Amino acid sequence: MQELAGRLKALDPEASETLRVISYFDALTAGHANAEVLVRGASMLAGCPAGVASPSLSLRVDERGRRSADPGSPASWPARSLTGGGTVWIERDGGAHANDDMILERVALALSILFERTGPAEALRNPVETLLDPTETVEHRQAAAQSLHLVTTTRYRVITQPASTTTTAAGPAAVMTTVAGAVRAEIVLSTDAVAAERAGIGIAASPADLVRSWLSALTALRLTSDHEPVLYGEDLGSLLLLAEISPAGAPDNCDLQSLGVVIRETPRILPMLDTLAASESLRAAAATLGFHHSTVQSRAEELSAKLGFDVRTSRGRTRLSVALALHRLETTHFD
Repeated sequence: MQELAGRLKALDPEASETLRVISYFDALTAGHANAEVLVRGASMLAGCPAGVASPSLSLRVDERGRRSADPGSPASWPARSLTGGGTVWIERDGGAHANDDMILERVALALSILFERTGPAEALRNPVETLLDPTETVEHRQAAAQSLHLVTTTRYRVITQPASTTTTAAGPAAVMTTVAGAVRAEIVLSTDAVAAERAGIGIAASPADLVRSWLSALTALRLTSDHEPVLYGEDLGSLLLLAEISPAGAPDNCDLQSLGVVIRETPRILPMLDTLAASESLRAAAATLGFHHSTVQSRAEELSAKLGFDVRTSRGRTRLSVALALHRLETTHFD
């Protein structure tokens, strides 16, 4: 599908965007996304507020995907009817954009399927969401685990992938709203093999402690890269703590600021930075990158001057590793 999208983008950008809209809502539907995630997806794709109203559900999100206190109404906005009753709309000011009709068509189809599965009143909550929600009561999480037929003495893992991933879930799954956008969470046995192109794999835990597995899996997914597309929460160690403090402390970090400048100036530098951070020496980095040692040496000197610390030293590589982790925690988004 991605190869087809790439070819279409070169031949017909508008057709490529249409295919992206279709793939996006198909993936959300396959991941059992709830109504809020679906409406948020419509608003993010359209770049304007969106809402849904039915006899038992009213919901509106703004152009940034934030839920509004005012549920809104279809009024005279572009809208589509839902099977079984209800309306979904987007609040487009001015002329329609090229894919507005397709966005409305696909979100209406996705909502209709969801309402048929669960009914509108229950469409805002999936048992997986309740089980993995740290703000829920212990009693509610226990009830959710029972409804999912999880065994209290068995250990499971949460696997996280971008919501747009089209793989078929082997276990209970839901699309979750996170700081990194829409993420699909799947619960599997801790002994199950994992095959995924990009994923964060949580620590093994009992059903009562799957919130920890979920949080570690989400952090792992946010830290993935082309260099490491699959990460295990168990391998992250203190980086799990870094993820907890980064929203408040990271923006003022001088290393993160310097790294941001370097990446903005040279967007394709990330693979080299990842390799430098992960290598024991410049010679090892040169071998991994397929460059001559002198080329990497020269580039490392330039980067050290821009970053404000020497990436040729072990301490500098540690600082680079932490800065790269902070950068991904701050910038990775899956919508």
